[in-house]
Amino acid sequence: TNCSRSVPQQKQGMSPAAGSDAVPMESVLEMLKKHDRSGDGTIGADEVSRLVKILDTEGYWSEDRLASLLEGFGLEKGRMKLSSFARILYEGPDAAVYEVVREDLVKLMDSPDWDDGSYAPVLIRLAWHSSGTYSKYDGTGGSNGATMRHALEASDPENVLLGKARELLEPLKAKHSWISYADLWILAAYVAVEHTCGPRILFKGGRSDAPEEKAIAPGRLPGAEHGIADGWEVDEQGRMKGWEKLAAHIRDVFGRMGFSDREAVALITGGHVYGRCHPNGSGYAGAWVENPTFFSNEYAADMIGDEWIPVMHDTVMPDGGEVPEEVRPAPGKRQYIDLTKYVGEAEEEAARAAPDATAYPPGRYRCVSQWVNCRESPDVSSDIMGRFVQDEELSLLAVKVFGTAVRGLAERGGWVSIIGSAGKTLFERVDDLKPQLLLGSYRVRTSRGAAVFAAPGGAETGRLQAGAEFSVDDVSLGEAGAVFGRCVTGAAPGSWALFHSSADGLICEQIVEGYNNKGARKAVMSQSGHQMMLVSDMVLLWDAGFREALEVYAEDDVTLKKDFAEAFKKLTELGCPWNMEFPGAGAGAPAPQAASGCPLGFS
Repeated sequence: TNCSRSVPQQKQGMSPAAGSDAVPMESVLEMLKKHDRSGDGTIGADEVSRLVKILDTEGYWSEDRLASLLEGFGLEKGRMKLSSFARILYEGPDAAVYEVVREDLVKLMDSPDWDDGSYAPVLIRLAWHSSGTYSKYDGTGGSNGATMRHALEASDPENVLLGKARELLEPLKAKHSWISYADLWILAAYVAVEHTCGPRILFKGGRSDAPEEKAIAPGRLPGAEHGIADGWEVDEQGRMKGWEKLAAHIRDVFGRMGFSDREAVALITGGHVYGRCHPNGSGYAGAWVENPTFFSNEYAADMIGDEWIPVMHDTVMPDGGEVPEEVRPAPGKRQYIDLTKYVGEAEEEAARAAPDATAYPPGRYRCVSQWVNCRESPDVSSDIMGRFVQDEELSLLAVKVFGTAVRGLAERGGWVSIIGSAGKTLFERVDDLKPQLLLGSYRVRTSRGAAVFAAPGGAETGRLQAGAEFSVDDVSLGEAGAVFGRCVTGAAPGSWALFHSSADGLICEQIVEGYNNKGARKAVMSQSGHQMMLVSDMVLLWDAGFREALEVYAEDDVTLKKDFAEAFKKLTELGCPWNMEFPGAGAGAPAPQAASGCPLGFS
């Protein structure tokens, strides 16, 4: 994902601390280039191995670590880029070798087969739950140990559906056998946060995997309805009876880990912008925000700015209708839903004439909104297939006026609004269509297949079957919106395949890493825009201490990003060998009490 909202982020250590005597990495690189005899700015794998082992005085570089490094860091035909080698020398072995794992994690992050098209939320939840068991009273629990691998902890009702996240990471654990599960789970969450436009968090490795006897019994993770009275008792402000007990429970859980009210709110606000609850998991249903795969302060802003009503599975809505299916909890569960979104916000629009489509010809366009939906067709009632974020660029092959909106057809499939129905500019044209940007791999998307020709515009010589994939090394732009590509792989090498025409629309979609490289896009789960909050979320609004921080984050997403990064790093390092803030020397920890429905779990 391309994330452009630049705010202060924790860096990976690319420059020395102020006042230090460290040599800047650029100087190290210049020194290497000065003595380079390769002619292409690379260093051989054998040379790297020999030099690394000479410099390795602590026995860090095992053969499997070195293999991961060489494979991942720009190694081509047995050679590594000098810039990569400079990073090893400058940042140290940890940063270099974990960066290799980061790159592999990015490749698995997006998938049309999971919820809203991304595994990021469930990977963040895995790190949260593996870390959220920590107790400062006796030093038990926490991320160090990865004890959710064992049946006792894995079977905790709060950890339901996390087997998928653990399973997803198994191939990477097999590839990089040197990394512990404990480190891999936390690194995966850091990459997930960064990949979804959250902060980059400095990763520190060194966690180990603990045996079964260290697993934590259920009861330490917070409960969404803990302390709430049975039945259906709501005061005049819409607060469920017993909410004060729930607020105390949340403070107890976070206090057990050493967090302040503000840190707790930062963790919940930043964590609950991701993912959704599932009735077949936790029993709750729906996403907290409209775009649950993008870091933002929408959770806090909507909680304060919108109207929320409590619902159960069979609640009758104010207009006499049922609770929308997307946010209808399982029988016996209680949650809140966004009444403002249910009713629909009135939009005061001046009368607008249909825009002139000729002002927005096909070409290269850049997203200028925080994020924009990509739909199956120009009709806004069609399924949402994905989303693009600010500064992402697309090649739009066709443009249509639809009502008072201008919509464009992306080269990878799907339609985006260039100009929204209310007149807001969402994409700006930055260039004409460039054939070189249309080179690469393609997939035939129409059931009738794709016609191929001996030359662009000539007689048809055959067809590629639906679903066929192929690569092209040249692109020709023809009349009437025709786009042809010369095949170099697939069933018709040397022939020209028709990608798009005004008459037939998009016939072949460009395969783009992180969007549709794992298969054709599928509709994301968030279609209606309905949102929900757990009772434990609403407590942040009702409790004066929690609300103070919530109001800050509702107004300031930069501060939220900073505070979340610091709090999440602290959470995921509790109980780790280098963390002496809570050494676990104390005693008298209160007995954990079982609760159901994790407000941090989006299960």
